[in-house]
Amino acid sequence: MLSQEDVNFIENSLSYEDKVSLIFLLYGHRNPKYALQILAVADRAPASEETSFLVDWMNYVQQSSDWENELLEVLILMEQNLLLLRAGYDDEELRLKYFPRTSEIAFLVHPMLKGLYHLCERLDDANASKLVNQLQQSTGISLPQQRCMETVLLHLLCNENIQLGSKHSGQECNLLMLTAACKATELYHESDFLKSIVSHFNQHISKRDQEQSDATAKYIPSKIDVVSKNNPSDTVVAAAVESNHSPLESYKFHPERAGIVLLINQFSFYRETNPELIGLVPARPLKDRKGTEVDKNALEHLFTDFGYDLIVEENITHHQILQAVQHAVQRMKPIHCSLIVCLLSHGQEGKVFGSNSIPVEVKAIQQLMASERLTGKPKLLIVQACQGADLQSAVPIQNLEHDGLDGGERTASVFMDFLVAWSTVPGFASIRHIEKGSWFIQELCTKVRQLYGSEHIMDILTAVINDVASKRGYGNECMVPIIQSTLSKKFYFLRRA
Repeated sequence: MLSQEDVNFIENSLSYEDKVSLIFLLYGHRNPKYALQILAVADRAPASEETSFLVDWMNYVQQSSDWENELLEVLILMEQNLLLLRAGYDDEELRLKYFPRTSEIAFLVHPMLKGLYHLCERLDDANASKLVNQLQQSTGISLPQQRCMETVLLHLLCNENIQLGSKHSGQECNLLMLTAACKATELYHESDFLKSIVSHFNQHISKRDQEQSDATAKYIPSKIDVVSKNNPSDTVVAAAVESNHSPLESYKFHPERAGIVLLINQFSFYRETNPELIGLVPARPLKDRKGTEVDKNALEHLFTDFGYDLIVEENITHHQILQAVQHAVQRMKPIHCSLIVCLLSHGQEGKVFGSNSIPVEVKAIQQLMASERLTGKPKLLIVQACQGADLQSAVPIQNLEHDGLDGGERTASVFMDFLVAWSTVPGFASIRHIEKGSWFIQELCTKVRQLYGSEHIMDILTAVINDVASKRGYGNECMVPIIQSTLSKKFYFLRRA
């Protein structure tokens, strides 16, 4: 529990610019006029003089049991990692909890304030100045050039030129003037960014209003209501899954008939000796994939919790991989909601290896999954394998390996209701810790468990990409997952009761 002394220490360890960001994020949706008054006082105070506005804020919101977590979320969003470490917190744990770089996901901080803070961080001084001049012309408000863009946004909030909206009261946000000003000053990426965060915020408002309207008009109990009562965290998702009139519908999902998960885990490899196939064997022997057992166990536990029937195959040949996929498709029944195939192996661009060191085209696996019997059902293909051998750094990696070779043909998801999640972009290696498992699979399992109660699979994967991309190896190696999707609806998981 943070004490008043801790809060005072945090505040007076910050620069003036960081104090402005802190005030903006804490007061922007509560009382922007008061925030401007605080900043006016702070701006006139000598640089060496201590301030106490954060203690005042703590006392102001202390009736809320979440005030400490809100402050921690703000500080991790501002990337005050060193300050958090000095205050006794694990900054990595907080990053995993709050996803500071994912603008669309916020917990206690107002999501639109988080997005607007990211906007401020994207602007250099020249572009910020151009934007302020354009806003003055658009609004007729005197907006003197400020050291911090957040101050300008607080003025716009006070004058209701921008509106943050409220999920609690069902009020949509409105950033039309700010978006138009960005476009007028040729800040097209910023304009698109604002449209994106507004759309994400407002679609949840619209969905909730529609669900409430539908529930008022007609309520029909179903099995999913039993799931919601047994697991209250699933209630919001249950409503979303059952809604047939939201702007974007959701696939039906019932834990008692979730479907099939085929998990192919390749640990050891040998070199094929068949003369007809030997030409496909890579020049270098494929190493054992140490750490893959950790990934396999994580995926097994995850999908079992969501009610899937698991088929686990290990160390199978290229031909057996295709047979296993075909068998999983045949196991799918009309009542099943979805099919998921997880491939953990070495790979090339667009290919994964059988245990006999013969590659299989991922496109061929997709073609098997694109069976008519699965029409309209979501089909997820999760691939933990390299798509090349390039790394960000040539420095040797202690305890880290990668799952690939050079070359290969590029593939794309071309079938309806498909999602293909690759652990890395084409041409690059996929990093796997020999004791902790792969970065991608471990983050995927963590994020699904954390976010399934409120987010659909595409938003969850956005968080996965964000966190995997921020990781660094011992030699500054990094990787970026890639998602290919033709899903036509939102796909939510629900836990088994």
